Amino acid sequence: MPQSAKLLNSPSLQRKICVIIVDDDEDDRQFIHRAFQNVGAKHQILQFEDGEQLMDSLIDGADAEERIARCGLIILDVNMHRMSGIEVLEAIKTNYALKHIPTVMLSTSIEEDLVQKAYGLGANGYLQKPNLMDDYNHLVISMQACFLEVPSVRWSKLL
Repeated sequence: MPQSAKLLNSPSLQRKICVIIVDDDEDDRQFIHRAFQNVGAKHQILQFEDGEQLMDSLIDGADAEERIARCGLIILDVNMHRMSGIEVLEAIKTNYALKHIPTVMLSTSIEEDLVQKAYGLGANGYLQKPNLMDDYNHLVISMQACFLEVPSVRWSKLL
């Protein structure tokens, strides 16, 4: 097995990578979190109810720099109160310290204009929310393969 694969399969590295879930629906946050558990992921999962909480945590929060360095993925609901997912995405992708973090938009809506706007602002993916737990599990497996199993430049600080 190549050295990079050994590092990626290392439990200590997986625990250090953080996945952030931002959704104003607690059930949806729990479905995604449970899916990570179901597939055996050992990542730290942080949950936020809205975009303002997320941005406060990443910009002004205690340990913000460490949280940013460990963040491997942000999963962001499109339709939220206070600050929409599109507004949060724009804030992330225009912030020099945050724009490298892969950001996947999740929504019940797959309106073409909304999808195009998200990709235009720098979303790394736009996926429709599943209806079944099994589908959440498959969704998480796909996100892990695309964003969390490939080493990034930032991960070198974790080793």
